[in-house]
Amino acid sequence: MAGTIKRKRSKIAHASPAATSPTSELAAEPKTAGKSATKSQENTLPVVTTPEATDAFIIAAGTYERILYGIEARFVDQQLTLNPRFIFPAHIGCIKSVSAGGRYLASGSTDEIIKVYDLKKRVELGSLHEHRGSITALQFHGSSHLLSASEDGAICIFRTKDWEPLKVLRGHKGAINSIAVHPTGKLALSVSKDRTVILWNLLTGQRASRTKTPQIGELVVWSPSGTLYAVVYATEIQVYSVGQAGAISTIFARQRILSVLVVTHKGTDYILCGCQDKRVHIFSTAGTELASVQCHENRIKGLSSVNVTFPDGAPSTIVVSISSDGHIRAWKLTDLIESAGDTITASVAPTKDIPTSYPDPLAEYNAGVRLTCVTVSSSTF
Repeated sequence: MAGTIKRKRSKIAHASPAATSPTSELAAEPKTAGKSATKSQENTLPVVTTPEATDAFIIAAGTYERILYGIEARFVDQQLTLNPRFIFPAHIGCIKSVSAGGRYLASGSTDEIIKVYDLKKRVELGSLHEHRGSITALQFHGSSHLLSASEDGAICIFRTKDWEPLKVLRGHKGAINSIAVHPTGKLALSVSKDRTVILWNLLTGQRASRTKTPQIGELVVWSPSGTLYAVVYATEIQVYSVGQAGAISTIFARQRILSVLVVTHKGTDYILCGCQDKRVHIFSTAGTELASVQCHENRIKGLSSVNVTFPDGAPSTIVVSISSDGHIRAWKLTDLIESAGDTITASVAPTKDIPTSYPDPLAEYNAGVRLTCVTVSSSTF
């Protein structure tokens, strides 16, 4: 039945060695799909705080070859190591999105199916069949809810305790390319091929606003604090501040932007763009390009980050990048930020290249396949 999870208690195989501002206050709560809520707060998305730093984490990556990789990152003798924890064919189509929330991992594919896994028990829980199109985006809010988007133009909200579909959000007239849940869980943004960005009130399950965009929005992302968000077009990013109607800055990239990540370093937000030119370009939220970092030998398909505690006890942020070259690489955020040399202002289209830096990654793993998407779980269980 649509929306229910088809449980498959199969073991996860072990790897062989080898543009308007959001409203500020929203208050009602959604109703459970097909039935009324039995508790007043049952379906309200909880506030999720920044995860505490960890000394080990799991990297999950999807591939064109339909294989799902689980890589354990752990410090051994002061050195970060990446070792396969599971590798298995998860879908019958290309994997387009992965997301981790607590003990759960979800993957979505062109086969129109969402697969759900329990990382703690190392089992596949089953599959979700609510959509009628390729799965284009997945995002957990904490470990309690999963949001999914599809080429069918719908967003589904699932409750993880029983995988009940609480609500199906409909408002786009075309395929949804990306979704982003606000850190509070009260709001979400979505961008679509219909050239609109929609702000959703997740407490009521209703559309709060719908704004036309100048181009097709390909990605959308919130800052960790939730005070900023960015809408990504092919080679352009518009940055917005909550409470202001217009964009506060526009970033112009020289190459097509394939992935984006907003990180906070020493109280300042930075926008990291993984591009077609094999580099990660680092921008300030004001639109200034600060650094260009050669990270891979092919286009960069995904970026994710996790807070970690290094062996010396110092907390830091690790950025994970994946590429069509098959490599998964981990970088210390400080190394990327401090690689900035002379800066240029990108408030207008740049006329010259910023110098490229070539830092060494903390660790890397060669999957030998074409990687498409990545997520990081701060727990290893």
